[in-house]
Amino acid sequence: MRRYAEVHRFGSLVTYADGVKSNLVFDDYEDANFVWRYPDLTEHALYTARLVAHTIRSEMAQEARVLLKFQLAQRRIKDVMEMPDPDAARIIRSIKDNDWQVSGKLVREYPQLEDRRLTLRMVEAVQSAFEGREPAPIIG
Repeated sequence: MRRYAEVHRFGSLVTYADGVKSNLVFDDYEDANFVWRYPDLTEHALYTARLVAHTIRSEMAQEARVLLKFQLAQRRIKDVMEMPDPDAARIIRSIKDNDWQVSGKLVREYPQLEDRRLTLRMVEAVQSAFEGREPAPIIG
């Protein structure tokens, strides 16, 4: 911008062949053409490469860990009670999102969760999977 500070100004409004209207007058297109024809996108390419590397190393790795925990929770919850995958996923998300509690809405959707012992086993199955430990035995 500093390089071309002396060769541009604002003049009267002109309508160009493509229909664009402008009042910018620029006097050194010969010198400046290389900027538009061959822009140096090195910084953009480096930024994009760093962004992709971060996504692969951090974001995707974290997502893979969450998916593995979710898969483990699904296996453990099915050890407690057999159910289709969509139901298991719904129960897991609900328990996890409600601070390891079974909500009243979830009990209304799945009446078998009215059984307190079953509910405790389900919560323990989900919580233990996400906390990276073996499920505690439910006594009684």
